[in-house]
Amino acid sequence: MERQLLPLARVDLPIPAVDNRLLEELTQPRLALLWGTQAPTRTLLAAAAALAAGGASPRLFDGGNSFDGYFVARLARQWSSGPEAILRRIRLSRAFTCFQLAQLIETAEPGSDPLFVLDLLATFYDESIPLRDTDRLLATTLTHLKRLASAGPVIVGARPPETLVKERWTLLDRLETAADAIWMLRAPAPEPPLQPRLFE
Repeated sequence: MERQLLPLARVDLPIPAVDNRLLEELTQPRLALLWGTQAPTRTLLAAAAALAAGGASPRLFDGGNSFDGYFVARLARQWSSGPEAILRRIRLSRAFTCFQLAQLIETAEPGSDPLFVLDLLATFYDESIPLRDTDRLLATTLTHLKRLASAGPVIVGARPPETLVKERWTLLDRLETAADAIWMLRAPAPEPPLQPRLFE
């Protein structure tokens, strides 16, 4: 399993949009995971938009209610004089519970088009659902993600659990174990403060 450290995209410069090598890596037929302390949603949305601009029809399953249509539309306008064609190629499905997301993934048809799952674990961290139930549901969901990844690229975004649900780290561990390639995102280094100029 590949593990790489990737700087987190700045708002105005999404990594996949400027890094063709990463975009090519993400579109291999396998289960790829991008995770960090903040869900890497913008990075995944930029990748999906870049692929749609190139003619692909990516599917997006939003597990954390984090799809940012304005961000995607802005990218489409930057990259094309006909942004509507790019936006039409992106197929979005939303899930508001872990059960809905698991159902979306279980019933998805395998295909060569990339499948992006935004913030996969967000609803699995819900404390109102017993950990044993979410653990069992995630195991089944990962089996279906691997099935889909055998036909085409599956790119999953995730973040660690909040402090109050630390015992749910096991869910992220399980996801990491299932992934064929992992990128851990880190925040960009802060820019050094400007030094005052003493002499002009």
